[in-house]
Amino acid sequence: MKIRQLLEHWHSAGGHPSAKTTLTIELPVHDAARLFALATMFPALKTEEITASLIHSALDEVQEAFPYVNGSKQVGEDEVGNPIYEDIGHTPQFLALVQQYLDKVEPS
Repeated sequence: MKIRQLLEHWHSAGGHPSAKTTLTIELPVHDAARLFALATMFPALKTEEITASLIHSALDEVQEAFPYVNGSKQVGEDEVGNPIYEDIGHTPQFLALVQQYLDKVEPS
């Protein structure tokens, strides 16, 4: 979800229940003040919900920003028959590590 969409979502004050875990983070004082300001502007949301949704959006954008790096192994063909090669950039490693950590923390 892009930040602009996130703001629209906050205005509607809806949430999507999902499995959660707790992390403790240290923030610069200025960033904490900005989070508290957002929590004041959107009183239906807790500061923790705002923080979690901002982190979620930022992680989505990081994942999207990883460049595709064309490998030598063909993994398929597009709709007109052109070869599609494996991505040897950061995306496959990132997705594999995400799955590895999910396997450790998600309840079975």
